[in-house]
Amino acid sequence: MQSGALVPAMTGFLLLAAAQLHAAQPLVYERFENTTAGRACGGLGFTSEVIGFGGLARDNRAAAVLDGKPGTCVDYGPTVHVPTEDFTIEAFVKPASVARYQAIAAKWNEDGDQRSWALVVLPGGGLRFDVSPDGRFHADNLLATPAEVLEPGRWYHIAAVCQGATSRLYVNHRLVASKQRPSPGVFAGNANLKIGAADRYATEGPRPFVGSLDEVRLVPAALGPEQFLRTRQPLPEVKVPGPPARYFFPFVATSQQEALRWQSEARARLMALVEAQEPRISLPEAPLDVITAEPQDRGAYVLWNVSFQGNSRKPLRYPGLLAVPKAPGPHPALLALHGHGGSAPAVFDPKGLYHGFADRFAQGGYVVLAPSFPHKPYAAMMLWDLFRAVDLLQSRPEVDPQRIGVAGLSMGGEWSMWIAACDQRLKAAVVSGWMCTTEGVFAVPNCKCWRLPGLVELMDICEVHLVIAPRPVLFESALRDNCFPIGYTKQGFARIRAGYKIFGHEDAVAQDIWDAGHEWHGEKAYPFMDRILGGSAARAAAGGQPGYSAPAPK
Repeated sequence: MQSGALVPAMTGFLLLAAAQLHAAQPLVYERFENTTAGRACGGLGFTSEVIGFGGLARDNRAAAVLDGKPGTCVDYGPTVHVPTEDFTIEAFVKPASVARYQAIAAKWNEDGDQRSWALVVLPGGGLRFDVSPDGRFHADNLLATPAEVLEPGRWYHIAAVCQGATSRLYVNHRLVASKQRPSPGVFAGNANLKIGAADRYATEGPRPFVGSLDEVRLVPAALGPEQFLRTRQPLPEVKVPGPPARYFFPFVATSQQEALRWQSEARARLMALVEAQEPRISLPEAPLDVITAEPQDRGAYVLWNVSFQGNSRKPLRYPGLLAVPKAPGPHPALLALHGHGGSAPAVFDPKGLYHGFADRFAQGGYVVLAPSFPHKPYAAMMLWDLFRAVDLLQSRPEVDPQRIGVAGLSMGGEWSMWIAACDQRLKAAVVSGWMCTTEGVFAVPNCKCWRLPGLVELMDICEVHLVIAPRPVLFESALRDNCFPIGYTKQGFARIRAGYKIFGHEDAVAQDIWDAGHEWHGEKAYPFMDRILGGSAARAAAGGQPGYSAPAPK
C-alpha cells in the first residue's frame, strides 16, 4: 500500500475505534463508594460488606443497602435514554428476600404507557428482562428465567443485554436465558430511570429492591461476558432448573396398541409417584362421612355447604359447595377446581378470574361440587382427595354416574389433569391455564409445587394429558398468560393432538386461544361439556342473582 493511502486508512480506523469506545462509555455507572451519582432517595445506605471472590479489579470499599420501602432508590429522572437498540444493564446483586417483585434497575412506568425496559427479581428468585418498543406491554417480549436462580443473602453478577431484537440474561457471566423479541425497538418515553426501583411494574408500584446493590452500569452497547465487570476469582456457576436431557418414560408410540400399553404403565407410574409422597387411605379405612348444611336458593339450583373426610385416618375434613339443580334428575355432574389461593366460593363468583364457571354449570343443569383444598408441597398430593370428591358426586342420587366431568383453572387445571388421567370415571375435562410443555413451565417463574419428585424426569408434562385419551379434553390457553407462555402451550397442544391421533381420536382434543391473561374463558368450554355430558351451560344465564356472592363453606 502506498503511504498516501495509509494515512486515510489509519485515520478511519482510529475514528472507528474512538466511536466504539465512546459508544461503550456508560450512560450510568453507580459504584456506591459511600455516595451516589444519581439522586439518593428514601432509606438508601451503604455497607462495607462488598462482593468477595477476590474483589474487583479496581478499589471497591462500599455497596448500597436498600430497605425495600417505597421511595428508596437512586433516581436519574426521565432524561436518560439508551440511544440505540443495543444496550447492557449489569449489577452485582445481593437480595435480602425473593418473596416479591423488586427492580434492580428500570426505566418503566405502566401509568401512561411509559414502559422502556426493566430488569427485575421475580418472586421465587427468578429474573425478568422486559423491553417495550412503544411504551405498551408486550408479553412476547419479556424474557424470564425459572424460579430458584437467586437465593437470598448471596452475591451475584446479573446482566441483561439487548442486542437488536434479541434479549439475553446472564448470571455470574453465564447465559441463562435468551430469546428473539417479536416486537423490536426500545421506547424512550419519559419514565424515570431508577436503580433499585420501578415506578409501576406488573400492575403495581413502586417495586423497590431490598438488599444490596453494587457497580450498577448501563452501557449503550450489547456487551458479551468477557466485557462484563468481573471479580478476580471466578463466580460460582448457577444451576438453572429446567427439563432433563432425556425423559425416562416419554410417549413414543406409533400404533394404537403401543399407545394403550404406554398409557396403562404411565398411569401406574404417575400414581406410584403420588403414593410415594402421600399414601392412599381406602374408603373403608376412612369413610367419606359427607355432611351438608344450610341450603341456599340460587334460582335454578340449591347451593349447599358441604364437607367430607379427606385422605387420612385422622380427622381431616375439606369444606366445599355443592350445587344441585331443582329440576328432576339424574343430572350430569362437574367437579369444579380452584387454583392457588382460591376456594369453593371463588369458582362460583362471576367477578373474579374464574368468572363464576361453577355457577354457570349449575345454572345449566349440572350437579357441581367445588371443594376448598389446601396448598400442599406438591399439587399432586391432592390426588386421593380428588378421587374422594368424585366418590362424593357418584354417591349423590341426583347424579348420573356415567356423566361426570372436571374443570379447573391454574392449579385447578393441574388437578384436573391429574384426576382425569388417573380416574377413568371422568368422561371429559377442561384444563384451563395449565397445559404447557415442561420447557414452557420452566421458562417463567412458576410455583415449584408442580414438580412432584420423579415427575419432571418421567415425561414431558404435556404428555400426562395423553393418559386421559381417548376421553375428550379442552385446553384453555390465553395469549397473555404470564404463567404459561402461549408459544409453549401451542407446542404442547400439537404434541397432545398428535398423540390422540395415535389413539385414533385426534378430534377429541381442542384448544381455545383468546386474548386475555391468566383466567377462565368458557366460550368453548361450556358447549364442549354440554355436548359430551348433556347439560345446557352454554345456554344458561351467567352470574346467578344480582349482587351474587357465594357463601363461605363451613
